[in-house]
Amino acid sequence: MNKSIFTRYFLTLTLLFSLFAVSLPQIGYAQAAAAPAAQTASDLQTRLAGIEEKLEKRRKELGIPGMSLVIVKDDQIIYMKGLGYKDFEKQIAVTPDTQFAIGSATKAFTALSALMSVDEGKLSLDDSPKKYLPYFKINNPDIDAKITVRDLMCHSSGLNRTDLAMITGKLTRQELIQVAGEAKPVAGLREKFMYQNLMFTAAGEIVATVQKEPWEKFIPERIFKPLGMKNSSLSMKQMEKVKDFSYGYQYNFDTKETQRLPFRDIDQVAPAGSINSSARDMAQWLRFVLNGGTVNGKPLVSAQSYQEWTKPQMKIGGTSSYGLGWFLQEWNGLKVVQHGGNIDGFNSLVAMIPEKKLGFVMLTNVSGSSLGGELMPIVWQGILGEKTPEDSGKLPLKTMEKMAGRYRFAEAKMDVEVRIEGDHMTLNVPGQPAYTLERTAPRQFKLGGAPDGFAVKFTPEQGDATEIYLQQPQGNYTLPRIKDDGSVGVTAVPGMAGPNPAKELVGKYEGTTGRSVEIKDEAGKISLVVPGQQPYELKEKTKDLYSAPPLPDEYGLKVTRTADGKLEGIEMVQPTGNVKFKFAGVKEAPKITSDELMAKVVEASGGEANWRKLNSRVSTFEMDLENEGVKGHGIIYAKAPNKTATWTTMTALGKDIADGYEYFDGTGGQEFYSFAPVSTYAGKRLEDVKLGADFYSLLDWKTSFKKVQVIDTAKVGGEECYVVSFEPEKGTKYTEFYSTKSFLLLKHDGVQPSSTSSIEYPFTITFSDYRDVDGVKLPFKTVNSSPSSGNIVTTVKDVKHNVEIKDDVFKLKKM
Repeated sequence: MNKSIFTRYFLTLTLLFSLFAVSLPQIGYAQAAAAPAAQTASDLQTRLAGIEEKLEKRRKELGIPGMSLVIVKDDQIIYMKGLGYKDFEKQIAVTPDTQFAIGSATKAFTALSALMSVDEGKLSLDDSPKKYLPYFKINNPDIDAKITVRDLMCHSSGLNRTDLAMITGKLTRQELIQVAGEAKPVAGLREKFMYQNLMFTAAGEIVATVQKEPWEKFIPERIFKPLGMKNSSLSMKQMEKVKDFSYGYQYNFDTKETQRLPFRDIDQVAPAGSINSSARDMAQWLRFVLNGGTVNGKPLVSAQSYQEWTKPQMKIGGTSSYGLGWFLQEWNGLKVVQHGGNIDGFNSLVAMIPEKKLGFVMLTNVSGSSLGGELMPIVWQGILGEKTPEDSGKLPLKTMEKMAGRYRFAEAKMDVEVRIEGDHMTLNVPGQPAYTLERTAPRQFKLGGAPDGFAVKFTPEQGDATEIYLQQPQGNYTLPRIKDDGSVGVTAVPGMAGPNPAKELVGKYEGTTGRSVEIKDEAGKISLVVPGQQPYELKEKTKDLYSAPPLPDEYGLKVTRTADGKLEGIEMVQPTGNVKFKFAGVKEAPKITSDELMAKVVEASGGEANWRKLNSRVSTFEMDLENEGVKGHGIIYAKAPNKTATWTTMTALGKDIADGYEYFDGTGGQEFYSFAPVSTYAGKRLEDVKLGADFYSLLDWKTSFKKVQVIDTAKVGGEECYVVSFEPEKGTKYTEFYSTKSFLLLKHDGVQPSSTSSIEYPFTITFSDYRDVDGVKLPFKTVNSSPSSGNIVTTVKDVKHNVEIKDDVFKLKKM
């Protein structure tokens, strides 16, 4: 069976359901109190210059063409500046008055409009939405009966992100709310935090109903005007008419290209994310929120409603919650109120520490940047200072001396050096700029100036360091310390001498929900292996407690034992709550080689002779995006040796709402949807598409992959399967599950990389309803599951082989 014909199209969809990406809470800040900062004007300017220096460096590293930043402290603007370009092609600079789209930071404005309506007696947060919108419904009787207006604004509805219908631009506001009502919830009411745009759209429409005027009229008249926000707008069409606005862009990390994106009109979901504003205007918004909802001493919202706005309404995990249009978290024991926004070509963050009368707004003109999350601690530390568990933000010289020195990076054939530079340390790599070590835990540091995911940990936790554990996105390494005599120190297990105590834990572990994990030796390192994720090496912190780098220190593994000390199980420690697994014993590796299994898979799928008789395939399909409220149908073309193309039409409420086309012509390819610009495959994405387009890839795993290994057995839907790891030369590693009885593929676990962000999108595809077509077996039903889109159920309606397909099918078509 050639799985690629039925899977590659559905991987594409995972990239398209993220119009309003959220600035999620940052977990793992230190929990000590912040040090008061008695600042002179000169000291403040020095601090602000340091913030700008770090910010500007990261802006360039992340490929952000332009941005603006405003910082407010004690009701005064202490910093406001534009950096980079609002028009990248013409190199026109950003100013403090340049308008940017703020995306989902709009949600706090919508929640405020609802609370103002509550103050006027026109609305109750505990009413059913049906009281105001009779057509409102949820596709679950219990949720439908109990959901309230409050639930619409704190992401507790149980619905996944029903964004697809929204971004097509083909439906009215009422129709979009009705589409959300067709989607199947993935959780119960208030059971789980599930970010949901259309519920905020419904909240805005409720405000319009009770106020007897459109949301688009209420916001400028009742909020912008009293705050003095004269340079803010509510649609892209309005923004294009102002004198000073920014274009939107995306940066491709594979090609290093900056591409301008067309403006996306989202008028029909405006309450979820349509506001555009400038740094100067958003400073007034900061002052308003930091002053408790008052303007020049006059309240715009009651004290009770302000408290509702900024208090926890829905638990997210750890110390993070969601209020009404605000994420709520902690930094050094202080409450942080924040919300980010992401829309095509723009990314924003509004963040405040009300107790310190401190806040900032960051506006950028690139999609999906990570800069906002990085900027919060930079601003907080830069303005407030920081205390650490050692009573000071600075490590004692004697402590630094125990870590400074040279370390052998054998895999890279070089040595690196940790140096003491004044009151901090730097990591010095030959041929690269020095990286400042920014402390995140007692002996753990992130690399200042390096991209996301780079960190070092010195071990052991006490005394002289004997090694560095280097964490980086492309793999983790242990660097032993070079002694004074030039010899390399022996790698030590943290806190222990002798054999790694984690070896005792090797084996399978079963969870109460049917999930299983394994602890195994991965390339000489005892690691926790979670299906669909990278291995996490276990490092002992104390007896029966392990860290799991590169995860933050808040994550780890705890061993549970019986009364007589025997191994009972493990607990996966995480901020959202521990998950228990029971020890199921050491499982022997499957007694079948990848070559033997491949032969059986080929035979079960029809045999090589029958596959070689085929040179093309045309398949029609229907699909149900059951957690989106959207359906679809289409045609898939495949031509040997490696050409594919897919046409798709999507529908909602019985209407055609979008068309899509994607192709691979043997060397390259593109995808185009009626609601998005053309995207050209590059980097790992291109390599993955190339692998998926191989018509005969099933027949010889060795040809397409650097390494194929039968690593385990596991059950899929109650059926025992061989678990096979596929590692290509250039593409993305994935795992497949083949039945031990039928030898047919039952499940595929993988991630889809993105060229325009550091995010990888995990997905799982299950295969069933195999049928014989022209001597080969093909699955007629697949279910693609991902966090962004939920379940996409696809049913193949018809398959024809050896059909003449002209090569111009595999070219970009106009819709």
